[in-house]
Amino acid sequence: MARTIINNPALPRSKSPHSNAVKVGNLIFVSGFPGYDENVKIPQGDFAQQMRFALQHIKATLEYAGSSVDKIAKVNIYLDRRADFDEMNEIYKEFFGPDQSGWPARTTVEARLPRKDFLLEIDCVAEA
Repeated sequence: MARTIINNPALPRSKSPHSNAVKVGNLIFVSGFPGYDENVKIPQGDFAQQMRFALQHIKATLEYAGSSVDKIAKVNIYLDRRADFDEMNEIYKEFFGPDQSGWPARTTVEARLPRKDFLLEIDCVAEA
């Protein structure tokens, strides 16, 4: 099966060695996005802003790849702080809408993230 590397030039890029996404067959595997702003800076301590940035980057990656948020099948969310879980759910519903019939499958875990300022990281798998 052919493999296509996807890197949206409009998105901020860290120095980490990874692509924004990889398309294999009819699936797009989107790398984990922390909440970087357009200057690859993390809004320190601002969970809501970090989550909104991460979701915007996922949306932009999928659209660049010819897909959309509506085609997301699975989301993984890694939280640095368990205390952010309820706020995460509210922002998630803003992004995916209040109608649960359109929500993708999801896993949420509390995890130690690679940078001390990261409050979350989000990845997903979507249909092409």
